[in-house]
Amino acid sequence: MENNLYIQKLNYQNIGFTSSVVFDNVIFNEGTITYNQVSGNITFNQVGKYHINWWIATGNNNINSSFIISSSTGSSTYGVSPIISQSFNGMAIVDVLSVPTSISLINMSGGDIALAQNVPVKAMLSVYMQTIGSGSYHDLYDFQINQLTHILSQIIDLYPDNVLSVFVRGLYYMIGTPTSLFSSSYGTGLFILTDSGQPQVIPLNMITGVYLGDGSTYNESLTYLEPPETLPDGWATKVITSVYDYLPVGTLASIYFSIGNSREGYIYKNELGMIVITADETGSQPTFIPATEASIILPTVATSKKVNPTLKKIEIK
Repeated sequence: MENNLYIQKLNYQNIGFTSSVVFDNVIFNEGTITYNQVSGNITFNQVGKYHINWWIATGNNNINSSFIISSSTGSSTYGVSPIISQSFNGMAIVDVLSVPTSISLINMSGGDIALAQNVPVKAMLSVYMQTIGSGSYHDLYDFQINQLTHILSQIIDLYPDNVLSVFVRGLYYMIGTPTSLFSSSYGTGLFILTDSGQPQVIPLNMITGVYLGDGSTYNESLTYLEPPETLPDGWATKVITSVYDYLPVGTLASIYFSIGNSREGYIYKNELGMIVITADETGSQPTFIPATEASIILPTVATSKKVNPTLKKIEIK
């Protein structure tokens, strides 16, 4: 069973010291995870490892911001910002050994924290349960990460001297030349840029877009992974295939990703799990955006293409 949660905070609020952030907009909730919109508690009702990503846009405050993911088991994971007005993010992995186990995002800044007023979304939190496949993709998000890895490996070879802008969740982005991918014994998980000799290491799951730089042109030798013969059920499969079907090559569109970042132009490529938007039809100034990281898509004319009939759905129990 899939266990996924995606929630947002839209209403302005001062978060009291030791108070939980209460997210008021449930975008997606699937499986056994429950969310209480009064207390802000997220409850896990199935044993397993859960990955949590969150960000908060804070307003003008007189203190540094510090928030924690606090678990009913007594564990906590901090996210701290030395800047009193900005967006910052954090992540945590919660190993649920007994159920129910609850978590919440709590203000530990030493005083009240005001959220930003000039952005529509004040905070976001997503949860997914780690799953281990057996030779197939348990969710198409895994395929999307592999597609991103495949593209980055070619960018390292084809654009070794380009100064890339790599956007990540939140307001942050990193600038540098592509250096390498780092793999553990389980697979590739990190993309490394270099800026003035300083390595900049970015987890693949945090990447929302890769811009090849001013003056760059799409290299037609770039290849993409073939889709799996059968597509597993899950939220990522629904989103990725919908983006693939809805947004054909040649569409003029604006795509928003991360916070405050967008690209306007020409859909040059739309492969399963990866959109390439360029400044014009010649492929200049390409930006690669993983499909699930496109938070808003504004096409000039909404069109769609037929679903590939060879992509079959399978049940995962």
